[in-house]
Amino acid sequence: MPETFWLEEYRKKATLTDAIAQSGRGDKFNSVDFLYLAKQVVELLRLRPEHALLDVGCANGLFDIVLSACCQSILAVEPVAELACLARQNLAGCPNVRVEISHGAAIPAPDEYFDRILMLGVLQQVPPSEAKLLFKELRRVVKPSGRVLIVAIPDSKDKQRFLDPYLQGVRTATHLSPQQKEQILTRNGKGHWYDFDELARWWAKLGGLCTRHPPSPVETDKSPRFHLDVAFSA
Repeated sequence: MPETFWLEEYRKKATLTDAIAQSGRGDKFNSVDFLYLAKQVVELLRLRPEHALLDVGCANGLFDIVLSACCQSILAVEPVAELACLARQNLAGCPNVRVEISHGAAIPAPDEYFDRILMLGVLQQVPPSEAKLLFKELRRVVKPSGRVLIVAIPDSKDKQRFLDPYLQGVRTATHLSPQQKEQILTRNGKGHWYDFDELARWWAKLGGLCTRHPPSPVETDKSPRFHLDVAFSA
């Protein structure tokens, strides 16, 4: 089960009026950025019309509107009930998508069911000890020749270079109240950063071969995130 802190943070996002902000994207992430990321996700997933897709942590379901046109069916799981409710509303016109209140370590599906699995913006909320359990569950439900795509992973090798100046900027910002500063500092302190090589070793034990991909083209080279593409062979 996701940490209580993050569940509360995403309950707050569910109260926002902007759909992209509800989805978990940052406040500087506009509609063009969102669509470029969606394009990259579609390309990396290599979806086909006959595929069954699992979306772990679907938030308000915006990505699944696009993805539903590329595959046969989608199971979208979201642990925050308020966001799952929004996802069902947003996906009302996508009859091949089902939204369930659940999380990545407890997928309501049989073994080897999904051709593709997407997890976007979720891993940073998961501590390493729980990430290993989550990966085992994803391995359970993906087909022997399937793929898992984990998007927007904070890179531990870039953590100090990126985070130190960012947090210093927050501390000295004049446009932020002390409460806003504390909230930003707390959020960043709760986030988990990962090393690609370590993740690749974890997946190798589960039979997966990992490829690293950079952020979408609209993000700058200073982005501290990467995407992880895990392939399996039957």
